Amino acid sequence: MGKGEKVVIDTNIFISAFGWGGKPLKVIDLLENAEIRNCVSEEIINELFIALSYPKLGFPIELQTEILEFILAHSDFYSPKERLKLATDIKDNKFIECAVSASAKFIITGDKGLLSVKQYRGLKFITPEDYLKLR
Repeated sequence: MGKGEKVVIDTNIFISAFGWGGKPLKVIDLLENAEIRNCVSEEIINELFIALSYPKLGFPIELQTEILEFILAHSDFYSPKERLKLATDIKDNKFIECAVSASAKFIITGDKGLLSVKQYRGLKFITPEDYLKLR
């Protein structure tokens, strides 16, 4: 288990960080510097794998591999046992389930559906910009 505050970083944050930089990349810098520790499940990794290969993103296969290797190296795996139905998009529940399983403090996301949940069992849903303001 890595040091640092446990968070779940949504797929859209990784895509934004590696594609365009900005505040999402600053969150990834925190991850790389072990100031935070990302929590993932098999479902989350599967989504990342698929999303990174979207043709519209234009990520070369080498970059896709580097991103996945980075995420795997800086994340702890969890196998959520509890199935939840909180997110407006049912595919987003995997992030909440992982966060609850890991006792994470934050889900860092740009997804409006997840952000609308705001809080659940002490877990906060927050944008990269707002998360960085807390640091």
